[in-house]
Amino acid sequence: MSAEPSPPPTGVKIRPLRAAGPIHPDPFQIRALEAALAGRDVLVAAPTGSGKTWIAEQVAEHAVGNRLEFIYASPLKALSNQKFKDFSRRFGEAAVGIITGDVSLNPHAPVLVMTTEIFRNKCVYSPQDLVRTRWVVIDEFHLLDSDRGTAWEESVIFAPQHVNLICLSATIPNCDELARWLGHVRGSAVEVVVEERRPVPLVWRWFYGTREITAKTAPALLAQLAKEKEEAGSRRWSRRFTYGGES
Repeated sequence: MSAEPSPPPTGVKIRPLRAAGPIHPDPFQIRALEAALAGRDVLVAAPTGSGKTWIAEQVAEHAVGNRLEFIYASPLKALSNQKFKDFSRRFGEAAVGIITGDVSLNPHAPVLVMTTEIFRNKCVYSPQDLVRTRWVVIDEFHLLDSDRGTAWEESVIFAPQHVNLICLSATIPNCDELARWLGHVRGSAVEVVVEERRPVPLVWRWFYGTREITAKTAPALLAQLAKEKEEAGSRRWSRRFTYGGES
């Protein structure tokens, strides 16, 4: 999200913020939202903390307002539980359900949170459950390239054609290649939205014990560690040759 005003394009309805303030959607968020509401599959690659969830919230709001259904598929039960709480606070408990391997609450709600494996199973074994589902957010889409990747892959392959996919990730290095595969499987072009600006900068800091290592202190500390390692090695050899009182 950005502090600079960024008015939405014509035709995109943005749910108003709960409190007034200088926060406006970033262009990449508007572009992804516009594509999703226009009925296109979307692949969003943006750094952690940049506001990918905002896109999902806006689409969910649109689904609820138009009496359609929305699914948020996440890789972890813990994350599913957190999203369930977040959506319940935003849309009300009656409008939100959750399905994981441990729990099933309000499974016919218009906004459903579930693990990716559950969504994959619905696509394969009970596609009739998805008749009214219009949008599915698949979070952490880079896990397609993991030991659990078949769940993500088969979710894309077997998802009904009337469902629009919104694939979110912070770590996709080959967006265009992946989008071509998505488009080939889904039979239509995929909107690729990439945001490289990181709103929360990463700062690397190194510590040894409680001491911070800086460019100024590193040489002396490394010399000290080398000395300690050498002394420790000398003590080990000394104990080895004087064990039992023998020299």
